[in-house]
Amino acid sequence: MTWENHIDFDHCTVASGSAATPMTPGLTNTYDDELREKASEHMPPPPPEYMGLEGEYDDFGLVRRLAEALDRESDLTAIDTLTLIQHGSTIQLTGQVSDRITLERIVDVASRVDGTREVDSNHVAIADPSGEPSSTS
Repeated sequence: MTWENHIDFDHCTVASGSAATPMTPGLTNTYDDELREKASEHMPPPPPEYMGLEGEYDDFGLVRRLAEALDRESDLTAIDTLTLIQHGSTIQLTGQVSDRITLERIVDVASRVDGTREVDSNHVAIADPSGEPSSTS
């Protein structure tokens, strides 16, 4: 199962006036230079939170790029209890994860996706609040 299947498109929202959003970096002040180059070919270029996988305008661009980034993290591919939702430049995580370390890894990945301004993990339950990864022996 890919992370694309974890996106709850029905609860994603598009910020009003999103076309006027300036091209500023996300939480970690990092840019995806290759994607921004592709986005600049479109007139007007889409704001970072609405850049699709190929730089095109996509209402769900940020959450789709997050799903793609999470798919690249081999230690996070087996999680099937978390849902990804986009609200403008905010990523909301809902559901449950096995431990706090896993949640912190997902929040870190989400924070590094170009265009992310906030990651809301307040709707995530942690099965093991001590933070120790669960063993699967």
